[in-house]
Amino acid sequence: MAVGARSVVGRAVVGERLPRVLVVVALVLATAGAAIAAYLVFENLQGEAGVCTIAHGCETVQKSRYGKMFGVPVSVPGFGLYLGLVGLGLAWQFDLRSSRRMVTLLAFAAALFGVVFSGYLTYLEAFVIDAWCIYCLSSAALMMALFALWATVAVTYER
Repeated sequence: MAVGARSVVGRAVVGERLPRVLVVVALVLATAGAAIAAYLVFENLQGEAGVCTIAHGCETVQKSRYGKMFGVPVSVPGFGLYLGLVGLGLAWQFDLRSSRRMVTLLAFAAALFGVVFSGYLTYLEAFVIDAWCIYCLSSAALMMALFALWATVAVTYER
């Protein structure tokens, strides 16, 4: 096999396998985010802020005026976003109706929205509320990773 042919085969393997691995990682991270958000939804709907061990500002952040949107705890739409990303990851893996391109675009857009909104909330924690919530920071880190993963899938997936 010529060197040029070998590099084409190598690119084809990377082009097929890398996105699959990245989407599996994205599924794991989105599931972790959904678990965190589900815990917070459960706690927030009971009027609690959850157990806060590392940073002790969870209650301050979650009970601030920024902890709710239209009277609903921010954790509720966050949970929905993470569930949506899990669903999109599964749809990508199973290639439902040969829609990987559309699923990739939707997952990228959802993760972009999530990272921008998480950035806004982190800004509020730092400069307005002056308190830190470990759940919020964990969610922001997960969303940044999900954005990076879906951006890489969008760039590397060739179908």
